[in-house]
Amino acid sequence: MLVSVRVSAASPCLPQAELPAISGPTLSLSGNAELQTAIQNAAAGTTLLLAPGTYNLSSTLYIRTNNLTIRGNGGSCEAVVLNGAGMDNADFGNAPHGIWTDAADLQLMNLTIQNFYLHGVVLNSGAQSPTFNSVQILNTGQQLVKGNPTQYGVGVDNGVVLNSRFAYTNGTPQTDHGAGIGYTNGIDIHAGDNWLISGNRFENFHTPDSSSWWWNPAVLMWNGGQNSVVENNVFINVDRAIAFGLMERNGDVDHSGGIIRNNMVYYAPGQFSSNRIADSDGAILVWNSPNTVVAHNTVLSNGNLNKSIEFRFSTTTGAQAINNLVDAPIGSRNSASFSQSGNLTSADA
Repeated sequence: MLVSVRVSAASPCLPQAELPAISGPTLSLSGNAELQTAIQNAAAGTTLLLAPGTYNLSSTLYIRTNNLTIRGNGGSCEAVVLNGAGMDNADFGNAPHGIWTDAADLQLMNLTIQNFYLHGVVLNSGAQSPTFNSVQILNTGQQLVKGNPTQYGVGVDNGVVLNSRFAYTNGTPQTDHGAGIGYTNGIDIHAGDNWLISGNRFENFHTPDSSSWWWNPAVLMWNGGQNSVVENNVFINVDRAIAFGLMERNGDVDHSGGIIRNNMVYYAPGQFSSNRIADSDGAILVWNSPNTVVAHNTVLSNGNLNKSIEFRFSTTTGAQAINNLVDAPIGSRNSASFSQSGNLTSADA
């Protein structure tokens, strides 16, 4: 079956006019000092409305107050930029990350976060129910969004990521930021329950063969998380697109339940070397994740992968692959089991 594919750099961010209306108290801000002061002093429920421009952060924005909204006041997410010193610049001063929070109900909307040495946004224990809507996060030294666990199975729950773009615009990091060269993901959530990641775009999460890390999923849900929904996203030239679970855990599951549906994954012909292809597994992984459904996805690997979708480990039971359109096999290893129906494995871009 021939599939027509148009790959563009269009952002999925919504125009400001289509975003939810602002409610509650609002502080209009236009400079770094004002922004830092407002974050320290704003009451819960406040919207911090940032004037268009580039905010060159000399310090990470540490958010400790529940129910804050940081929102750009430009026409699109490109108009307001929280900018770091550079993803490979070890002289980052007091701004290793763009935003760090342990506060619940943070909303980020209509802005860009870029060029930080470690993470764009760090979600620590307590940062329940974060929302990202029409946000760009670009060019960070490790994970663009990192959700840290309290312990196995206990992490940041109920996150929502909509209409946003996660990308490297000129290659992945070239230096070691503490865990080896190439240690990155788009969204990396440890032990998170009930996340919704919908309508986003992930681009160029592809590390060179010289890097320490070859197979970083653009979206990784693991370490005891459950019931993730990843849907209607586009993945362009990534090493792996989506992983529910990543490792064995001595009887525990790495993820459980959830659904991966209606995603589009595209690899450019010749993206991977022959060594990389030989070492590959799949674009969509269900590893140690029982009762996960993979449905209505399109994967065009163009010869870069051994499989399009892979189920792995004996604890992966009750999984399903339904009505996927792919150009590489759907399969399993290490005694995983899954049922399948309606899949087409002969797609051709």
